[in-house]
Amino acid sequence: METYATLADRYDQWNLTIAGQFQKQAILAEVRDLTGRTVLDVGCGTGFYSRLFAKQGAARVVGVDLSEEMIAVAKTVPDEIEYLVGDAILGAQGGRFDLVASVWLINHAETRTELEAMLNGFAAAGDDLLLVTTNADADWDFLGSDAQQFGVRQQPNGPAVDGRLPYVANIYYEGESFSFQSGSWSLEVLTDALHAAGYRSVRRIAPTGDAPTDLLAMPPFMILRANTKWSAPEVLRGLT
Repeated sequence: METYATLADRYDQWNLTIAGQFQKQAILAEVRDLTGRTVLDVGCGTGFYSRLFAKQGAARVVGVDLSEEMIAVAKTVPDEIEYLVGDAILGAQGGRFDLVASVWLINHAETRTELEAMLNGFAAAGDDLLLVTTNADADWDFLGSDAQQFGVRQQPNGPAVDGRLPYVANIYYEGESFSFQSGSWSLEVLTDALHAAGYRSVRRIAPTGDAPTDLLAMPPFMILRANTKWSAPEVLRGLT
């Protein structure tokens, strides 16, 4: 398995797979028009979603990632996005934001303490959170075999500990592949941690978009939306 330092120049290949394109459609369907809004993209990697948020009209986008190599790749694309090397737990970087987005970051928190620190950092940076992580209801038989045709394979490689199941993610593209270690947090743990971080509302977004039936029924990703300012009982149904 590789590290993000060695994957920096290839990581965007995930976004070009069938599964990655489905994820992109689902995220854009959720954020929609960002005209005039400010966005913090935490764990921005090579800036793929930072650039998409800018294209959706965001007035200011700041991308933050702990990997210097990922940020270096992001900066090779000419745009007005601000990229910073930094840790997710630091919270507000460059002020507070209208939207805090975290795409495939919390799955790398290996303990509840690390998870809670990340979520507290997100809450300190803004009230509205878009969270993308591993599907908590994953069908590991499907994702460990049949999903390879869509560009991804996820296989558990150890027992669940404290609500987190470790797994290996494999990405397939143009006859090549790469793999890295990740983890899947249970929905119960995630919901509890989000509430503890100050998010009053937590809702799960049903992904929509143009995707094969099997992938639509069992995507490798899950999208949550949380907010610290408002709470509507109906959006919590099925999460608690």
